[in-house]
Amino acid sequence: MILTVGLSVKDDKDNLYILDEIIGQGGFGYVFKAHREKDNSVWAVKTTLPSFGNSSSVLSFKNEIRSATKVCGENVIRYEYVHDGDAFPEFPPYIIMEYADGGTLGTILEKGKHSGKIYTDNELIGIFKQLAKGMRQINSSLVHRDIKPDNILLCGNTFKISDFGLSKVVAESTRTLSFKGGGTPLYMAPEAWDLSKNTIQMDIYSMGIVFYELATLQYPYTPLPNTLEECKSTHLYSAITNICKTHPALSPSLTSLINRMLEKSAKRRFSTWDEIIELLDAQSTPNSTVDKMVAMAISAKNAEDIARQKQEGTFKHQKKEKEDFLKLVYSQFEQTIIAPIIEYAEKVNLQYAGKEKLTFPTNQYVAPDQKNFFWKLIIPPNNYLAINLEAILKENFVREVPIDRIFGGEGMRRENYIPQYKGKNILAWGEITNKSRYGFNILLLDSGDIYGDWIIMNNKNNFSLATGKERREPFAFSLQELPKEINKVQVTHLYRADFDEFNSASFLGLIQSLSFVFM
Repeated sequence: MILTVGLSVKDDKDNLYILDEIIGQGGFGYVFKAHREKDNSVWAVKTTLPSFGNSSSVLSFKNEIRSATKVCGENVIRYEYVHDGDAFPEFPPYIIMEYADGGTLGTILEKGKHSGKIYTDNELIGIFKQLAKGMRQINSSLVHRDIKPDNILLCGNTFKISDFGLSKVVAESTRTLSFKGGGTPLYMAPEAWDLSKNTIQMDIYSMGIVFYELATLQYPYTPLPNTLEECKSTHLYSAITNICKTHPALSPSLTSLINRMLEKSAKRRFSTWDEIIELLDAQSTPNSTVDKMVAMAISAKNAEDIARQKQEGTFKHQKKEKEDFLKLVYSQFEQTIIAPIIEYAEKVNLQYAGKEKLTFPTNQYVAPDQKNFFWKLIIPPNNYLAINLEAILKENFVREVPIDRIFGGEGMRRENYIPQYKGKNILAWGEITNKSRYGFNILLLDSGDIYGDWIIMNNKNNFSLATGKERREPFAFSLQELPKEINKVQVTHLYRADFDEFNSASFLGLIQSLSFVFM
């Protein structure tokens, strides 16, 4: 049965709660304002719409809810009763909780943005302490996982955190993330995107964003991410906007506290809420000369922290891009080059009655340096086919170019570059050879889409320029030769090459020739 206005629900003492009006809704379900029939007291009733995939998920949800009911404190919303779906099977899960008459922090922040009224340091310290104490209570039993302004409520003058223990349900019903994770993308810690083990540091990061918004009335990252992928990239790689720019009057000590809460690395964040509360208790207005000197020193350290975060974010982003690129090249190598050879070898083995079968070792693709992929086909009795592919990384290629001099003079400078073929970047190149060193080359060109185009490079001697350095045909250039030869063979040179678009039939024809003809 779906709960609607006018219906009633029970608690474990058979008290009836009449649902009076809807005061909120979202992916989780609805929030109703309700009154208890026996004393007319006001409560909130939140329904949830879980769609669990298996029994272990159901059990995990129920255990989480049981833990949530044990959380109590001045700065957490009190759960009067939680229905996990068992006691009244005709109703969905629901929570009867303390009613907050002051609305959400999200609404308060929106009003603040319109009015432009910034909180004073003392006001912020008071709010931060309340929220930190509430989180200390929650994290003593569980990890919240969905800290955001809309889950922080105001009861009179007291801020209270709600929805602890419910992020799993929201995540499952909205199908945005797996059951293990949960959370709102704009507030999710970097490690939450990898579905890492839930930790207090995840909640500290999320609350750090809330603290930043309270202090500056702005979101810490610019521009504001709009998609799930943008949110992930922002939290993983971007540095926060320096608070000195968004709120230069904020005390350096509060700035440093927020900066540390928002460190990308969980190890750099605070370990406990007690540490945060102790720092907030130690805040004071710099009056003496020494206090002002301390504030200046902290400001300098804050600037260093922001610069380091930017540098770390850039490095991490570059590392991730490199890893993704190598994975892409590897998958293309495996699917387009290796898979047809394996299929060919298996069919030969199936139809050949002799004992000497073609074999290929398993798990042999990736070399230790990760940019080279090696594969080998053993061809009895005394031949083999070896494929060595190199993913092209700009950092590995250096050339000398003339220095631009405004006032004359000559000189050269070294720069990194990506080799090209006919104006297209080469993503990878390789040599395919047999035991006698006959072979050919392959190129993977940037075609403008994600996968690229394979090219077969058949090399020949240019006998019109005979010098005595001719090679036995067909031959492959080594990976060490390719940076120089790739462009020379396109002009008058000792060697020339035919560049053909990849075709499975012609490719396998070359493989067969190297296997059984050129030996």
